[in-house]
Amino acid sequence: MESSNFSLEKTDRSSTELGPEAEQRLSKYRFVESPSAETAAAPGYDSLLDYWQMLIRHRRTLLGFVLVGLLGALVISVLQTRIYRARTSLEIQDFNANLLDIKGVDASESTGSYITPESYMETQVKILQSESVLGRVIDKLNLHAERPASSWRISKLWKSSHVPEREELIRQAERNLTVRTSGNSRLLEVLYESSNPQVAADFANTLVSEFIEQSQEMRWKSTQRTAEWLTSHLDEMKTKLEQSEAQLQDYVRTSGLTVTSDKQNLAENGLKQLQDELSKAQADRIASQAKFEEAKNKPADSVPEISDDPTMREYRQRMTELQRQYAELSATLTPEHYKVQRVQAQITELQFNMLQERSNIQRRIGNEYSAALRREKLLSQADAEQEKVVADQSSKAIHYDTLKREVDSTRQIYEAMLQRVKQAGLATAMRASNVLVVDPAKPPLLPYRPSIPINSAIGLFSGVFLGFGFVLLRERVDRRISAPGDSQTYLELPELGVIPLDEAVISRQIGNGSQPHRSPALHPGSPSRTPLGDCPELATWKRKPSLVAECARTTLTSILLPTQDGDHPQVVVLTSPCPGDGKTTVACNLSIAMTEIGRKVLMIDGDLRKPRLHKVFSVANSWGLSDVLWAETPIETVPISHLVSETEVSGLCLLPAGSCGGTPTNLFYSPRMTRLLKRLRKEFDMIMIDAPPMIHLADARVLGRLADGVILVVRAGQTTTESALFASQRFAEDGTRVMGTVLNSWDPSSGRHYGYGSYGDYQAGPDSGSNQ
Repeated sequence: MESSNFSLEKTDRSSTELGPEAEQRLSKYRFVESPSAETAAAPGYDSLLDYWQMLIRHRRTLLGFVLVGLLGALVISVLQTRIYRARTSLEIQDFNANLLDIKGVDASESTGSYITPESYMETQVKILQSESVLGRVIDKLNLHAERPASSWRISKLWKSSHVPEREELIRQAERNLTVRTSGNSRLLEVLYESSNPQVAADFANTLVSEFIEQSQEMRWKSTQRTAEWLTSHLDEMKTKLEQSEAQLQDYVRTSGLTVTSDKQNLAENGLKQLQDELSKAQADRIASQAKFEEAKNKPADSVPEISDDPTMREYRQRMTELQRQYAELSATLTPEHYKVQRVQAQITELQFNMLQERSNIQRRIGNEYSAALRREKLLSQADAEQEKVVADQSSKAIHYDTLKREVDSTRQIYEAMLQRVKQAGLATAMRASNVLVVDPAKPPLLPYRPSIPINSAIGLFSGVFLGFGFVLLRERVDRRISAPGDSQTYLELPELGVIPLDEAVISRQIGNGSQPHRSPALHPGSPSRTPLGDCPELATWKRKPSLVAECARTTLTSILLPTQDGDHPQVVVLTSPCPGDGKTTVACNLSIAMTEIGRKVLMIDGDLRKPRLHKVFSVANSWGLSDVLWAETPIETVPISHLVSETEVSGLCLLPAGSCGGTPTNLFYSPRMTRLLKRLRKEFDMIMIDAPPMIHLADARVLGRLADGVILVVRAGQTTTESALFASQRFAEDGTRVMGTVLNSWDPSSGRHYGYGSYGDYQAGPDSGSNQ
């Protein structure tokens, strides 16, 4: 939907028709912001209090969902099969591999081969849940023949799916079995569920015993295989050792090598010292070469050795001082003066000395580089000669050391294998286990499932969740404005006030057995059915201490507040999006409240199609607004007493709709309407125009352009956000100032009280008699 903040085209066209005075007034309120569609779609729940009030309003629906969820959980709990859970616990101890050094005998041993103790415990859990262990338990307990009669449906499933009975029993055992670790301890909990408590306990105990037996059997078989392998390879290792020793002795005899216990070698030590000196000489040569090339390629003043030299630093300081003296003398004396020439001679001599000193430094750097290069060359020659000597002396020793290490390693392997063969023979005879049963399983007395408290809690929370979702969905789907603050949220317009349901009409309707929310006195209808004292349009006059009257006075306070420019609205149009929203009721009560503060008020019945104000105030409708607009008599010459009629309310006058026919929109476009309002502005402090609903009729939009502002009346529980948004956008497009909204016929007992519910207690206080 397209909405414009500045309706230039419409404004310019209508200003010509409505007159200069209206155009001048409209210029004050030309900018009207149009609420966006996103704003209308936004929910009105900005805090937890809003959600709490929503739940209070729908507490019966929420309670129904809770009861249904709780009842459903109880029914399901009663119908479920009783399941019993047996529990046993194991302690997985560290296997004592140090006993007889069994850890070295079994290559698959032990917990030390796992990355962490947790990984070892997880492995034991997987073994307990393995199909091999479960199959051994099923065979030992003979569960094939003891299958309960209640499982005849499962038997049919076996036959239909061609799954073997043993495989199906294993799958069922996997589903019923739970093995878990207990924190960071070495305890394992084995839990098994069954409809028979004795079967659950027997299965858990048998599973533990089979697990222990299988672990012992696996360890025994592994140790036995290790012993057999060591025995078969022991003779081969003995033969290899004898051959290695014989080969070593033969090499000693043929090479003539004399083996001593002294491990030092003077030739090797000398070679090491020469290599260290050569490394240092190379480093010195590289540093000297770098200095030499830097002094050769770079300007002399940028070389660190020259710039940091003490003599050169002293020369530079003296040069600076002489140049300063020369500059001072040149400023006052001629170049031929003897003082100037003497300073110049000193500068020349100093420059020569600096040049000679630079040459000396560069020459010294070159000499250092040449000396380092010669030293490096000599050390390189000495190192090469020493390497030849060392290579000749150590070639025979290297081969000897190789044969000696081979003999030693073969002997160590042979001795270790001989020791392992003896240990493996002892380990094979041992049947140790590192699994200890802490708590054997006992038949449980009470069922594990169903748990009535848990199921009841699930049903309760499910009912709360579904009920909250249903209530929230219904609140989102319900597009009606139902409580204070909704119109301000959806329309981005100020909420000037709230007019509650008239308690007198509610009491009368409850006594008659009718619904209080659809009172004919609160929306257009025949007022003759309602006594004058109970007429909601006159509640502020007839029942001044009532809640309706106080809320009307509060709303009037919001209307009379000055704008940013300090202006007070004088001509106000009251309209609503749709028929039946109660705009006439609000207009009457606001006008009566205005008279109570000493203002002179005029009400204009702008609903020329269905006029009602003349019936409310018992005034004749033979002459009214339509007759004034059709007449040709200048309005300025007509006495004010002939234009309006006084009512029984002091200070309140009425200009009824009149009996003259014609199209109301055309009459409002007439220049006489502008002149009429100009005349009435001089006579009255406030002018209230009761305009027809504006969605299907253009009367309210035309009157709004002539007035100082428009008040949009919405009815609680009836006006939708779409209709209210449409009305607000139409006024925004016309450039009409919308002062705000008034919520009518709101029921304070609907959930959101906002302080209105306590008015009855305040009215019944000790000072209430004086107020009446």
